[in-house]
Amino acid sequence: MPIHIAEAPGRPFRLAASEMSGVQIDLVQRILSGPRKDLPINMEIWLHSPHFAEVANSFAEYVGHRAPMSKRIKEITILVVAAYWGSRFEWFWHERLARQLGIDESQIAQLKERQAAGFEDPAEQTAYDVAFAMMERRDVDDELHARAIRDLGHAAVADLTGLIGLYSMVAFTLDFYRVPLPDVEN
Repeated sequence: MPIHIAEAPGRPFRLAASEMSGVQIDLVQRILSGPRKDLPINMEIWLHSPHFAEVANSFAEYVGHRAPMSKRIKEITILVVAAYWGSRFEWFWHERLARQLGIDESQIAQLKERQAAGFEDPAEQTAYDVAFAMMERRDVDDELHARAIRDLGHAAVADLTGLIGLYSMVAFTLDFYRVPLPDVEN
């Protein structure tokens, strides 16, 4: 289904190819040939600062595509972040992906309402509990810390906190530019 993403009135961000420097064009080409195969809207915005975009792209490619965590854990975590920040565009985009991965409607509703959600898979539950604690309470108590290290390991906890940070930054960016919900055509 084709998706058109507009710019909000008075908040333009798109750069025409004719306005881009060689560094920006090179980065766009590398992103398009990388694991995402497309140019996410946040990267379009970040291109205005090509050095920042370069670093952010490497970070996003790792935590979003190369970090060894399941796609379901990634989407659960991103929805926790989107709900916390009230990022409508981020929620819209990742809710669809969560459904495709089999996250059920009641779990999605609980995530959206920032209520406790339950997951059968222990790693998913622990990742959710960590993300929820970090966002909602800004604290991971000793029991959850021990469970996270036991169930996920130190490396996965680092990846998870990175994913939370990345998608907080994405939410801020999209919200600053008031990126409207996309027009979805059938």
